[in-house]
Amino acid sequence: MLVDQLINRPIYYFTYILFKKNLMSHKDIRIVKYGMQVVFSETLKILMLVLCFGVVGKLPEFFLSLTILILIRSYSGGIHFSTFMRCFSFTLVFFLLSVTVLPVVDYINNPSIYVAIVPLSTLIIYLYSPMPSKHRPISNKRIYYKNKAIATLLTVAIYSAILLLPLDSHLKTIGIWTIVLQAIQIMIAGGVKNEKKAIRNG
Repeated sequence: MLVDQLINRPIYYFTYILFKKNLMSHKDIRIVKYGMQVVFSETLKILMLVLCFGVVGKLPEFFLSLTILILIRSYSGGIHFSTFMRCFSFTLVFFLLSVTVLPVVDYINNPSIYVAIVPLSTLIIYLYSPMPSKHRPISNKRIYYKNKAIATLLTVAIYSAILLLPLDSHLKTIGIWTIVLQAIQIMIAGGVKNEKKAIRNG
């Protein structure tokens, strides 16, 4: 993809210089390259999303949803893609659902529904977290369970803040659906991971 090439070209050039001058080990160069790819692609993705939601006048709502997602996903992980455009497209659909679509569907936005989906999504995040990228696997069990615990506690804390603080009801709805969609996302990621494992073992 063109965007991936534009992102990777300066990174490959920079890491090639590190390699040629023997400034770092091969392992460290791979870590630097991956880190730079993440920073470049995430920055570009957020700028594009800001532009999209700025055009439709939903920037405050988008930033609320983005903040909640970053807090939880940093520890829970989620679905990961191999190209920038696939990642951007998935992320755009995620925020369109959490900010503009689900909050305005009346029949799914009532306290009786929330009573069911709040504990259910919290349980899903507890069971399936963390779902790290294959480029940053978690081999240390202590870190694995630490991330699981933090993801779950953050989910509970954010849900509590949403439900207890005197926020606008529309913002509450956006916050709740952001967490629900994140729970669905890591459940899908977990299913894909288990399917790949079954295929390898089959």
